[in-house]
Amino acid sequence: MKIAFGILSSTEHPGAVAQLADALGTAHPIVVHHDFGKQPSACRPRPNLRFVPLPARTGWGEWSLCEAVLRLVEAALKDREWEYFQLLSGSCLPVQPIAAFEAFVARRTADVHMDLAGLDTDADLMMSHGWRAYAPAGTLRIRLLLRLRAAYLGGHAATVSRHGLGMALPANDGPRSVRARLAASALRAARRVSFGGRLHPFADGLGCFVGSTWFGASRSACEYLVSRRDDDRLRQWFRRVHAPDEFYFQTVFGNADFEIAESNHLVAPFQGAHPARWAVADLPALLGSGRFFARKFPDHPDAPVRRAVLEQIGALPARTAQPVWRGTAPPRGVAARTVAPRPAPPPTVRPPVWWPTTTFRPG
Repeated sequence: MKIAFGILSSTEHPGAVAQLADALGTAHPIVVHHDFGKQPSACRPRPNLRFVPLPARTGWGEWSLCEAVLRLVEAALKDREWEYFQLLSGSCLPVQPIAAFEAFVARRTADVHMDLAGLDTDADLMMSHGWRAYAPAGTLRIRLLLRLRAAYLGGHAATVSRHGLGMALPANDGPRSVRARLAASALRAARRVSFGGRLHPFADGLGCFVGSTWFGASRSACEYLVSRRDDDRLRQWFRRVHAPDEFYFQTVFGNADFEIAESNHLVAPFQGAHPARWAVADLPALLGSGRFFARKFPDHPDAPVRRAVLEQIGALPARTAQPVWRGTAPPRGVAARTVAPRPAPPPTVRPPVWWPTTTFRPG
C-alpha cells in the first residue's frame, strides 16, 4: 500500500527536514509545504520529494497554519496512487521502522488516526480550551471567558498532556469552590450565547472537537477534508479564533461518518503552550510508546536523541561525513567536531520568485 507523507516545515533547519525525509525512505511520495518567509533554505529535492508550489506564509496560532495543511493535502492528492496520508512536522521523526508503519496501514480499519475529543464530553477540557472555541481572538468576549477560566483553574494550574494537547487543570484535586462551579456554568453557557448578532457554528448537531493537529487519514478522508474547505460556517469562524489548527481538522473529521482511532503520533509533554523537546533520557518512552512517529525533536540533525532513535530503528544512513550545523556554534549537547574533506554540499531550495505574492494573512 502506497503512503503519502506530508511535511509542514517553517523554522526547522534544512538538515533536520532532510534527515526526516531520509528516514521515510524512497518508496513513498513526500510532499513538503515550506514557509520560505521563515527559513530561506529548504532541504534539497529528491526523486520522491516535491514542494507545494504556492505555500502559505504561516503564523503560530493563526488560520494560516490550517491553510498550509489544506494546501499540503491538496498537493498530495494530485498523486492518484497513494491510499493513506500521514501529516508530519519538520520536528518529527519515525520511532518505528517504516516497514512496521506500512504493515499497520495495510491492516488498519479506521479512516482517520487522530487524537481528539468533543468539548462537551469533558468538563476539564471545556474549561481548558473552550474559551478559544466560542469567542473570536482579541475581543471583549474572549477576555471575559479567560477570566472565567482563571476562576475555575485557581491560582496555580497544572498542565497535563491529553489528546495530544497541553491541558490546563486545577492544581487542587478536591471539590470545586462555588466560584469555580459558577465559572464552569458560565463558560458552558457561552456555547448558547450569540455574539454581535451571530451565533458560532456549533449548533444543529454540529459539535466542536479539539485535539492534536497531526493526523493520518485515508485518501477518502483527505478528499472529504479538502471538499469541506468551502464550508463558510467553519472557515469563517475558525479564521477568527486563536490556534484554530487544534479545532478545525478535528471538528471536520469528528462530525463526519468516519471511524477514528488514536493518533500515530506521540507528542512530547507540554511546557505551557508548547511541547517540550525530546531528549536521550526519553528513549524508553519513545521506543515503547506503540506510536509510529514523535515530536518535537531538537532541530539539529546531529542531536544525540535524533541519532539514537534513528539508529534504533535502522534509519540512520551510513555516511563518512555527516552534515554539520552552519551556525556560529553547535547547540548545547552536540559536541563540536572536525569533518573530513568532502564535496560541496548539495544545493538547497531557495524562495521562489513569486514568494512575496503568496503571503496569506488571516482575515
